[in-house]
Amino acid sequence: MKPVIVAMAFVLLPLTALAEDAPAPAAALPRPVISEIVTADPARARSFPGVLVGENVATLGFLTGGRIASVPVAAGDLVTKGATLATLDEVTLEQDLATARAALDAAEARATLAQQQFERVQTLSERGVASNAVLDDARANRDAMVAGAENTRASLTRAEDAAQYGTLTAPRDGIVLSVMVEPGATVSAGSSVVKLADPKGREAVIDVPDAFAALLPPNAAFNLRRHSNDTATTTARLSVTEPMTDTSLGTRRLRLTLDDPPEDYRIGSLIEASYAEIGAPLMTLPRVAITEGQNGPGVWRVEAPERRVHLLSVTLGAEIGDRVIIREGIAVGDEIVTRGVHILTENQNVGAPLQ
Repeated sequence: MKPVIVAMAFVLLPLTALAEDAPAPAAALPRPVISEIVTADPARARSFPGVLVGENVATLGFLTGGRIASVPVAAGDLVTKGATLATLDEVTLEQDLATARAALDAAEARATLAQQQFERVQTLSERGVASNAVLDDARANRDAMVAGAENTRASLTRAEDAAQYGTLTAPRDGIVLSVMVEPGATVSAGSSVVKLADPKGREAVIDVPDAFAALLPPNAAFNLRRHSNDTATTTARLSVTEPMTDTSLGTRRLRLTLDDPPEDYRIGSLIEASYAEIGAPLMTLPRVAITEGQNGPGVWRVEAPERRVHLLSVTLGAEIGDRVIIREGIAVGDEIVTRGVHILTENQNVGAPLQ
C-alpha cells in the first residue's frame, strides 16, 4: 500500500509545480470614456452683430398735397428744431389759392342771384301769379347755391392752409435717417417725406438664437463695441425681446438701450454685443450626460489622480437645444462623463478621455 501512495505523490508533484508557475489573471483595464470639462456658458463670451438705431424715430410728411420743390437735407444730416426739411412748389400753391378765391366769388354770386330769384318768385306767389311748384323750385335752387358757396369757402380755407403748410420743418433737434422723396415728385397729405430720429435716444438691435433669448433675465446687461478692433466698450440693457421668432433662422430680435453711449456711437454704426456675465456662471452639459440615481438626476464626475468616477446629484434647469442647464451640483473645472453613463459604477476606474 505504501508504494502506491508514494507513486501518487510523485505524480501530483509536477501538477502542483505547474499550478504555481502559471501567470496570474490580468487586471481589468480602465474603461475608456468621453468626457468634457465644465466651463461657464460659452454663450456669454459669444458676440452678436447688430446695428445702432434711433430709439425715438418720427416719420414726417406734409399736411397738404403738392409737388416737391426742394429737399435741402440728406440722410445723416444733423438738424435743429425749426430747420427746413422740404418745401412744396409755392407757385402751384399760389395758383391753387387764386383758383379757390375765384371759385368762391363765382359761387357767392350764384348764391346771391338764386336768393334774388327766390324773393321775386315768393312775391309773385303771394299775389297768386306764381304757383307753389315754381316757388319750391326757386327755394331749392337758392338752397343749392348757398350750399355750393359754403363748400367753395371750405375749399378756399384748405388752399389757404396749404399755402401755409408748404414748408416742412423739424419738430425737434434730430438726425435725418432717410429721405423718401425727390424734388419734382407729387405727394399727398400725410405721405412720408423724411424720417427723423432723436440723436440722444439710441438703441442696439441684435439677433440671437431663440434658445439663448429664452435664458435672458429681464434687464440683462450687454457689452457693446463698434468693431472687433475697438477696445473701448459701452454697456446696454435689454429693453425689448420681440415676440416673433424668425423660423427660417431660429433667431429672436433683441433691442438694447444704451446706458451712456459715447458721441461716436452714431445711429447706423455696426456693433458687436456680448452678454455681460453677472452673478454665478451658467453651466450646461449634454442631455446624454444626465443619468438617474437614487436621489434623482445625477452625473459622473471623474476625480484625479486615480481617475475614478463618483455619482453627483444635480439640479437641472432649462434645456438649450441638446444641452441642459445645471443649476447645482457641479463646478467650473469638473470633468464630467458624457457618453456611456448608464454602464458605469461607483468608484470605477476610467481611462483618459477619448477625443
